[in-house]
Amino acid sequence: MIIGGFGMTVIRWFLVQFFSSKSRGHLIADIDPLGIQNPESKKLKGTSTLPPEVVVRTHFKGISDADMNKEFDLGKSTRIGGGSSRLTLKEIIARLNSIYCGHIGLEYAYITDFRVLDWLRQKFETPGIMEIATERRKWIWKHVMKAVTFESFLAKKFGSEKRFGLEGCESFIPAVAECLETSSENGVETVGIGIAHRGRLNTLVNICRKPMSQLFSQFNPIEMEGSGSGDVKYHLGTYSQRLLERAGRTMRIAIMANPSHLEAVNPVVVGRIRAEQVANNDTKGVRSLAILVHGDAAYAGQGICFETAHFTNLSDYTTGGVLHFVINNQIGFTTDPRYSRSSPHCTDVARVVNAPIFHVHADDPDAVVYCSKVASEYRANFHNDVVLDIVGYRRNGHNEMDEPMLTQPLMYKRIKQLPNVLDIYSEKLLGDGILTESEMKRERDEYLETCESEFKKAQETNVMHLSDWYDSPWSDFFENQNPNGKLPPTGVDLEDVKIICNAVSTPPEDIEVHKQVTRVMSGRRAMTEAGQIDWALGECLAFASLLKEGHHVRLSGEDVERGTFSHRQHIIHDQSKDMTWKNILHDIFPGQSLYTVSNSSLSEYGVCGFELGYSAYDHDSLTIWEAQFGDFANTCQVILDSLLCSGQAKWGRQVGLVLLLPHGMEGQGPEHSSARLERFLQLCDDDCTRLPDEETAGASNIDETAEETMTRQLFKINWIVCNPTTPANMFHLLRRQILMPFRKPLVVMTPKSLLRHPEARSNFDEITNGTSFVPVIGDRTADPGSVKKIIFCSGKVYYDLAMHRAERGLENSLAIVRIEQLCPFPYNLVAEEAKKYPNPKVMWVQEEHKNQGAYYFARDRIALTLRKPIDDVAYGGRATSASPATGNKFIFKKEFEQMIEKAMEMDR
Repeated sequence: MIIGGFGMTVIRWFLVQFFSSKSRGHLIADIDPLGIQNPESKKLKGTSTLPPEVVVRTHFKGISDADMNKEFDLGKSTRIGGGSSRLTLKEIIARLNSIYCGHIGLEYAYITDFRVLDWLRQKFETPGIMEIATERRKWIWKHVMKAVTFESFLAKKFGSEKRFGLEGCESFIPAVAECLETSSENGVETVGIGIAHRGRLNTLVNICRKPMSQLFSQFNPIEMEGSGSGDVKYHLGTYSQRLLERAGRTMRIAIMANPSHLEAVNPVVVGRIRAEQVANNDTKGVRSLAILVHGDAAYAGQGICFETAHFTNLSDYTTGGVLHFVINNQIGFTTDPRYSRSSPHCTDVARVVNAPIFHVHADDPDAVVYCSKVASEYRANFHNDVVLDIVGYRRNGHNEMDEPMLTQPLMYKRIKQLPNVLDIYSEKLLGDGILTESEMKRERDEYLETCESEFKKAQETNVMHLSDWYDSPWSDFFENQNPNGKLPPTGVDLEDVKIICNAVSTPPEDIEVHKQVTRVMSGRRAMTEAGQIDWALGECLAFASLLKEGHHVRLSGEDVERGTFSHRQHIIHDQSKDMTWKNILHDIFPGQSLYTVSNSSLSEYGVCGFELGYSAYDHDSLTIWEAQFGDFANTCQVILDSLLCSGQAKWGRQVGLVLLLPHGMEGQGPEHSSARLERFLQLCDDDCTRLPDEETAGASNIDETAEETMTRQLFKINWIVCNPTTPANMFHLLRRQILMPFRKPLVVMTPKSLLRHPEARSNFDEITNGTSFVPVIGDRTADPGSVKKIIFCSGKVYYDLAMHRAERGLENSLAIVRIEQLCPFPYNLVAEEAKKYPNPKVMWVQEEHKNQGAYYFARDRIALTLRKPIDDVAYGGRATSASPATGNKFIFKKEFEQMIEKAMEMDR
């Protein structure tokens, strides 16, 4: 059969063009309200004009009008025919232009699952499927009206304040509202939202139904109730329950508080949702949904977006798909997108997990809402990530005080000419006869009246309640907290100790165990028989005893299943069968809680943030992140600095996340030695200008015990930093995290060589009933009357000092005191220990360099405790250094010897 002048070649060219339009149409789609991108694309919609060569290439060069009128079989790979199996080439091109080159740019051709492809084609290609019913369009208009009116109200009342308004992308609000409704219809009961500054205030009010008066009062200089620093209004989160209009169901919505590191909240939200799914046995992620809202420049530029995406299909990290929205202003802070990324779109990071991406024109609310509906249905059906890229603009500068014409003069001349989306959509609905001007005016006046009423209420508010902004539903837990009293003992029954030790010392019978694991377990059995534990057994006992008591335990990190140094061995792999293993803590006690131990992806920033979010959901779960080496915490500094250590002060968020950071100078070089203890201590809000006893002078609790003082210190501190030396103390630390009546992050400098050090052992009687964590371990050998010098130290260096003291016969004249908990500093306990010795010399010894480690932190506090000038607290250790450790063995040995010599000198 000959068609035109091309014959069968035309058919082949046609088919190439057909599929090219689907996979490449997004490159020239009419999705830019400013008309800067692809300004000619608007001429294609509804026409049979061939798209540019970037889409169809040169395959249709020379085609005639006669060829355009020929019919072709459509085949089974498309739905554009509706009920027709054949269409003319002219009609085929027109329909493809309308679907793939109009106000929606679709990216999904790279997906390899044919079921998904066919489902997406059905949702977008079927003729008439994107038409929206009259009542639904009224609902859309109402949400657009609220979004636009709210922004204009803020601009009127708070014109000189930073608001990071949504102007230019207001259709985001009906898009999220549609997502909630559709998701609820598919079983979602809880939504966790991570969103940066842009549009946050609008989302709080119009999505979460945050009382406007609470938000408006944030613009006023009012006092804040209770302790803490508070935060700017566009960082704050909330937790609410909302009755959805269409679905008629109640949905719990949490917007997580987050700092100015725009995408850092992503893994936090995903971790929080994962925790809820685990708690509710929601294995497929049906009932809880994570929504992440990105800025265009941040989504393309921030590596945390890529790290978070990789959780999507990891068994112990997945949430069953994340729904991503992009508020695409087509600009970063002031950087043109042509200079801020190398990819065609800001969303290309999502392609790594085969997520479909819908780019949509922000001034077409019908298209935006339809795409949101499809995205929500896709996530519910296929449990994978999906992206809705709402392409709009930013009517003002980065914030309302910026002048954008300085860097984008042409863009902002165009923006000044544009009507807002409410005017555009209102005119459209008026023309379609869906709403009248009087109906629109009535709705808008009612909303403005609400805004004015809430504004007046805000002016009468003179105190901010941080509890109004909590992003976790822990109200009962917060109400029952009390800084007074003693912490409960953390020891356990001896019988439970023996049961646990036996369980983790017995190789599983139903799998083939590696010989090294067998040796480890044999060693554990020998210790058990001797009534002793090492570091690994201390961990096991803490975890398993908490599991018995009903506390979920989660341990996550790059090598946590065996432990980086092969000490843990909680997951025993079969040596002959792939994907076969045994969790040896899984069923020690009948009815025990869930223990999850998971090797993570090679991501510190993302995984640490994930575990922070996980710990923010349930205060009864022990959540632990372990760095492969403590040094690797360097790459998650944003999580540590801006979310973990200051989260309670800024947002009232209490979390009990535990960081295990292998730390110690072992001659392994600069990236395998230091967890940067000094950084964690510098971030502590422990005050060294007066003793805790002086803070209570004249108060009713002036006669409190040292244990009661420590409880109060723990209650007030922002996080706890420890460098323990005994397995028993590690055991108690982990259990104390859950038994405390409040939550604080715990940072533990964990050892490496001490994991197998013969002296780093504890006896059963140090962990059984009535025992607790010991913040200060006094010298057990020195004669108080003969002591001429006290060495205060922390961590592994104690064992080096003790060995060399014994070699030199200084056991009676040199006392070594271990400070196991550095923050909050145990002033009272240090003072009690120092009282044993009559006027000795005092030295702080550490293996870290002088400008690192705990020296300056500890020196000031020891001096305050002992009422000495700080110069009287001598330093014994390595000199200052730009690097945390040497990689040269000769230098390492020399530094160590010099440190020991300083420590052993009795006249210093």
